[in-house]
Amino acid sequence: MKTLKLLAGVLGMLLLSACSDVFFHQPYRVLLEPAQLGYEVDDQGKITVVGNNAYVQVAPGAPGGYLERYEYRVVDDSGNEIFAGSSLGSGFVGVEVPAGREEVGGQVVYLSKQSQPFTFSLDGKVAREHLTQDAPLNWRYLVTWYVTTHNGTPVYWTQEYQVKYPLRR
Repeated sequence: MKTLKLLAGVLGMLLLSACSDVFFHQPYRVLLEPAQLGYEVDDQGKITVVGNNAYVQVAPGAPGGYLERYEYRVVDDSGNEIFAGSSLGSGFVGVEVPAGREEVGGQVVYLSKQSQPFTFSLDGKVAREHLTQDAPLNWRYLVTWYVTTHNGTPVYWTQEYQVKYPLRR
């Protein structure tokens, strides 16, 4: 009897590990092109923020929904927040997130998908402050993204993006 319970436990753990990609790992990621947030400065000192194309990468089996909004904080190389307590750092997106599965010939197929691209770029105020402080190497955006799935479940996660100068497209 003890052996059967042990075997059932091991089988249960194997089953859970097989499902772990969808259930235990983050089902969505927001990827940027270029991969960092940054800016360039011309000979006259004019700052130009490099535009990033962003899209939601959907894990196989993840539900579809909408990327509704984001909030972010900017931290320096010591993890201290830049512009602490200011209203800098949120926005609305409104991008549809495709489901990581589809029906093909009566069978459900699990696959990775991407949303349509949207724009997400460095804030000009952050670029100006970064340049004022001699463009330190390890400033980061900590962005919390908010998705509401088609069945109404809220999903949120935080990703980190590096601030880079100069960043060329």
